[in-house]
Amino acid sequence: MSEERFDRIEQMMAQLITMVGHNNAVTEELRQDVTGLKQDVTGLKEDVSGLKQDVTGLKEDVTGLKQVVAVLQQDIVTLEGKMEKGFADIVSMVNVVGEKSDKIEVVQSHHSDVLDVLAIRTTRQEAEIQGLKRAM
Repeated sequence: MSEERFDRIEQMMAQLITMVGHNNAVTEELRQDVTGLKQDVTGLKEDVSGLKQDVTGLKEDVTGLKQVVAVLQQDIVTLEGKMEKGFADIVSMVNVVGEKSDKIEVVQSHHSDVLDVLAIRTTRQEAEIQGLKRAM
């Protein structure tokens, strides 16, 4: 072989070694990147798993809250019924008190008349007693 060819092969080998070294360095970087990506994916999987658990917990909470709301709605309906009945009872009591107060006025008037009659009778009886005392 000629010297030129030998130099050329030597240069090509040097280039090949440089290229292989560069490729090895790039391959190592890619391995590190892949390792990092695998770790990131593992972390993401863990995060997603945690999020799934959180979502499941939230769904259970929402279900519980829906049940509480349903009970509260029933309680509100019951309270509204009781309030309506209570209001009707109050109106009825006010009517009864009104009737009673009207009757009180009538009774007071009647009692006043009776007291007047009794006062007159008492006065007459006192006069008669006085007359009888004088006659004796």
